[in-house]
Formats: sequence, structure tokens, C-alpha cells
Amino acid sequence: MGTLLQDIRFGLRVLWKSKGFTAVAVVTLALGIGANTAIFSVVDAVLLRPLSYREPDRMVALWENVPAKGGKWRVAPANFLDWKEQNQVFEEVSAFSASGFNLTGGGEPEQLRGARVSGGYFGVLGVYPALGRAFSPEEHEPGKGQVVILGHGLWERRFGSDPNVVGQTITLDGDAYHVVGVMPAGIYPAWPTTSGKITFDPQQQQYWVPMSFSADWAANRNSHVLGVIARLRPGVTLDRAQTEMDFIARRLEQEYPANNRGAGAVVNPFADEVVGDVRPALLVLLGTVGVVLLIVCANVASLMLAQLAARRKEVAIRAALGAGGLASSASFWWKACSSRCWAARSGCGWRRGGSTSC
Repeated sequence: MGTLLQDIRFGLRVLWKSKGFTAVAVVTLALGIGANTAIFSVVDAVLLRPLSYREPDRMVALWENVPAKGGKWRVAPANFLDWKEQNQVFEEVSAFSASGFNLTGGGEPEQLRGARVSGGYFGVLGVYPALGRAFSPEEHEPGKGQVVILGHGLWERRFGSDPNVVGQTITLDGDAYHVVGVMPAGIYPAWPTTSGKITFDPQQQQYWVPMSFSADWAANRNSHVLGVIARLRPGVTLDRAQTEMDFIARRLEQEYPANNRGAGAVVNPFADEVVGDVRPALLVLLGTVGVVLLIVCANVASLMLAQLAARRKEVAIRAALGAGGLASSASFWWKACSSRCWAARSGCGWRRGGSTSC
């Protein structure tokens, strides 16, 4: 242990003696390591860590495949209901769409953006309200959906994190809605865009209200407005789910050729919906900073070689005096000279036999 401490002291002296070299090496390594740490932290949070849902590997998003619309497209209500009824590979299937309300009473009026969700939405996610409850089946029936679940951010900001808000009534677009729950903080699918992507914008997750299907709405195959998420049954693979959905899509095309001609179905892993187009960019960025770190290490190694070449005479003298290497020579010099001799660099006189006089 004593030898190690002496070597550390010697190393610090050498670094202090070459302040320019030390500063350049430290700054160079700091830039390389810092960039890698920052990018890896982002990659770890976005790509490597599992999503904050129950068994996220079993979650998928379902889209209609409409070549005339460029591929992935939102789902029509009637097609969604047929998918939900006819499939044998999903444990639960749920639809959602964007919603907007004006909140009045109890403060300044505010425009809110949230989602309408069909039955099973919270079951697919495996995430339930932190306060209160999820929607009951009867609340998804037409005319019975005057209930609302608040988003965590809205609950904190507008209601002061009051746990007693559950059970109260708020006014949305002039109608009374009964608050039945408050969701925990997180990211949730709230709005399917026309480009075949799910929006996870926190500003779109301020509330949830039940989605109901009237007779006309349930028969609609023209209005492609719904996002659909599903949870695979245990043991069902993504390929098997895609095969079955292709079969159902072909059957619906034969039954409803006027609306479903050329339309198919896309089963997409939910993780890809969350990451979206960011995955390739993050991987390229991670590879780039990795190369930067290699360049940094090569530059520091070159600086060390240059410094070693400049100390060639010193190293030769140390070797002649019996030092085995630069690291162990610290112990040799420590035992050979007092700190006063080291500072003066000329106070040590070597005698035959290895003794010193200072």
C-alpha cells in the first residue's frame, strides 16, 4: 500500500511538472468521455430500458395498410370492431382518438386536449389510475359516458394535486363530468396522426373520456380516425399475429369490397411506435461518439509517446540507477532522496553500494 501511495505521489508530481500536457490530456478525455456518457444515457433511456407498461413486449399497435394512402393508415370504426371480434391472437384490443374540451369553473377557462378510449384501453397498457378507478363497461355505452380520468400533469397544475378531486364534478364544454380517477405520470397513446404514427405529446394526455359506438358509428368503414392498440396473448409471436390479421383483412375485403378494396392490416411493435424514427438517428449518433472516443484515446496516447521521447535521457539515468520502470521508479527515488533533495534535484550524492548523501 505504501508503494502504491508513493507511485501516486510521483505521478502527480510528473503531471504537475507538465501542466500543458496534463491540461490538454484532461480536456481531451473529458470531451470524449462526456459526449459518450451523454449519448449513452439517452440511448439507454429510449432504446434499452423497457417501457413503463406491463409486459411491454406483448404490446402492439394495429394500423390499416392502405396503399392509396401511402401505407399505414388510421382504422375505421367498423373494421376495428371486426378485428376485435374475429381475432384469436390478442388478449385485448382497444381504440383511441383525439379529443378536445374547454374546462370552465374553478379558475380561468382552459382548452384541454385528451383522448377518447374504448373499453380495455388501460388493460392493454397494463397501467391503471393512481387514484380512483378506470372506466366501467357500462360507461362506454352511448349516453352514459359523462365521466373523466384526469392526466397527472393537469391534476398537479390545475387541481393542486388534491386527492379529493376524485368524486368531484368538473365542467367540460358546458357539461358536467364526474372525475373517477387520476392517471400516474407517464407517456400514453393519445392521438393517431394521419401519417400513421402515435403521438405521445404530454399536452395530448390531459384527460381521458370513454368512447362509445352508436349503431351508425359502428357501421362506418369510411372514417379512418381511430388508433388501435392490442396486447398479444401469452406465447403468440408477432409473425403469427400478422398472419392472422392478414387473413382477417382479406376476408373483410371480400365482404366489403367498396370500402376495403386493397386494404390490409399492419401489426407494429409498440416500442417502435414510442421510439419512431429516432432509433436510427440515435444508433448513428452512438456510433459516431464511439469513434470520437477512439480518436481521443489515440491522441492522448500520441501525447504520452511524445512526452516519453522528451524524457528519454531521464529514463536512461533511472534505468542505470536500477529503476525497473517509470511506475516503480517513484519508490526508488523516494527511498533514495529526501523531499528537499527532490525539490533541489541536485542535493543527492550517490555512493558506492546505493547509499545517498544530501
